[in-house]
Amino acid sequence: EKKAQAMASARFKFDVLAKAVDGVQERTVCGALVTLGSVFVIGLLLLYEVKSYLTATTVHHIGVDDGVIHGHQRWTIPDQIPVELHMTFAHVECDALSLEIDATRGDVEPVNAVEFRRPTDAELAYFADPTATPETACTLDGSLTIGKVSANFHVEVADAVDSKGSVIHPAGNAALAYALQAYANQMVSLEKRRLVNISHRVHSLHFGERVTDSAAPLDGVVNAPDVAGQQHYLMKVIPTLVQRPGILKATVTTNQYSLAEQFVRYDAMVFMPGRPNSMLGVFFYYDFFPVVIEVSERRPSLAQFLVSICAIVGGVFAVSSIVDGIIFQSAKVLSTKSD
Repeated sequence: EKKAQAMASARFKFDVLAKAVDGVQERTVCGALVTLGSVFVIGLLLLYEVKSYLTATTVHHIGVDDGVIHGHQRWTIPDQIPVELHMTFAHVECDALSLEIDATRGDVEPVNAVEFRRPTDAELAYFADPTATPETACTLDGSLTIGKVSANFHVEVADAVDSKGSVIHPAGNAALAYALQAYANQMVSLEKRRLVNISHRVHSLHFGERVTDSAAPLDGVVNAPDVAGQQHYLMKVIPTLVQRPGILKATVTTNQYSLAEQFVRYDAMVFMPGRPNSMLGVFFYYDFFPVVIEVSERRPSLAQFLVSICAIVGGVFAVSSIVDGIIFQSAKVLSTKSD
C-alpha cells in the first residue's frame, strides 16, 4: 500500500495543472471586471480572425515573359493581343473618322471590326458642351489585333479638303497651274484644320480579356482641348496572369497598362498630306514590358485558423491573469499600509 501511494505521489509531481482547493479561492470585483474585459477582447479578436480567414489576400508575383514565375511554372503570353476600344467624339462626324494601326518592322496588323455610329444621350452626357449633339458627334466601337512590339493605333480626322477632287489641269503651263492649285488647296485645308474640335471621351480601352480590378487608367478619360491638334496617350503595357478563385483555379491572360498624356497643337505639327504625324486625331502609343505579373488569391489554412484561435484565447486569459494578480496584490499592500 505504501508503495502504491509513493508511485501515485510521483505521478502527481508531473501534473503542472495544479488544482485549487475549495476554501483558498477568493473571488473579487476586480477579477470579475478583468474577466468581462478579457471576454470582450477575445470576442473582438475572434471576429477579426474569422474575417481574415474568410477574406482572400491578393498576392503578386513577377517573372520574365516566356520565363519561370516563382520557380515552378512557365507561362507564355500570346504574341497577338486583342484590343477593344470604345470612344466618342463630340464634334466630329463619323464620315471624317478612321481607325488605323501603325505597326513597327513593317508588320501588317488588322483592324478586325470597327463601327462608327451616332452616340446615345448617355454617351454625350459626359461632355459639358451644350452644342454637342448626336447629329454632329460620333461613337466608335473598334476591335483590332496587335503584336507585342512598340507601335500605335490612332483615330484620325480626315483632311478637311480632298485635294484630289479639286485639282485643275489647264491646257497650258500645266505644272505651274498644278503647283498653284495644290498650294491653294493646302492653305484652305490648313485653315479648316484649325477649326477641328477633337473633344473626346475614351469610354473603355483594354488589351486582352477584361478582368475586374485590373489597371485601365484610360477608362472614362475626357479631353476637350481648346485648339485643334493631336492627343497622344502613351501606354506601358504589362502582361498579367490572373488566377481566378475556385476549385478549378482557371488562369486568365490579360494586360494592365500605365498612362501618360500629351497634346500637340496643330500649329506645332508638320503638315505633310498622307503622313500620320500630320493628321489630326487621337493617337494611342503602346509598348510592352518583357515581364509577367501573376495575380492570385490566398487564404489561410484551417490549421492556421485553429492555431490562431487557440493563441488568442490562451494569450488573453494569460495576460488577464497577470493583470488581475498585479491589481490584487497592489490592493493588499495598500490595505495593509492603511491598517
